[in-house]
Amino acid sequence: MSEWILISVFGRDRPGIVANVSRVLYRSGGNIEELSQTALKGQFAMILIASASQPDSLAELRDELGVLSQDLDLEINLRKIKEEDMVPFDSGEMEPFLLTVRGEDRPGLVYGITEVLAERGINITNLDAKTARVGEKLEYIQFFEVDIPRRLDYGWVQEKLRARGKEMGVEVDLQHRGIFRAMNQI
Repeated sequence: MSEWILISVFGRDRPGIVANVSRVLYRSGGNIEELSQTALKGQFAMILIASASQPDSLAELRDELGVLSQDLDLEINLRKIKEEDMVPFDSGEMEPFLLTVRGEDRPGLVYGITEVLAERGINITNLDAKTARVGEKLEYIQFFEVDIPRRLDYGWVQEKLRARGKEMGVEVDLQHRGIFRAMNQI
């Protein structure tokens, strides 16, 4: 029977972090089941779920990652999780949508949009937000993947999001993931 471990890794971005963490997992008898990694303004962030087939491998893994943490000046956290806790959030029948928000950067943009989503029971499954140069201007772009309950009217949701965007001085667009993919396939 496998044990499940949630591992997060943070630190200054540089080559070799993923290789070193995955080496320690491999040598400790762990297997990476899922992983997500990014770098933001020179900072590395990774979260992964690993399985360990040997009960004593968790203590060994914790020790080895502790050494790696010190050697590479990383913050590495481990948390044992139960298999039943690895079930995606489910609030019933959902439809996948993509939400984009664009405009001038200022405090509160993420909060303003996510408040509208949370109030309506819309789950964010992925969020990417960054500043990008568009022509002569610097623009803040948020890209959300969300699951909208089928019980909600999508036009009404888009209307609420666009109204919030107007209050905040940003453009908001909501599109079903299937339509987005069909329009952007090569």
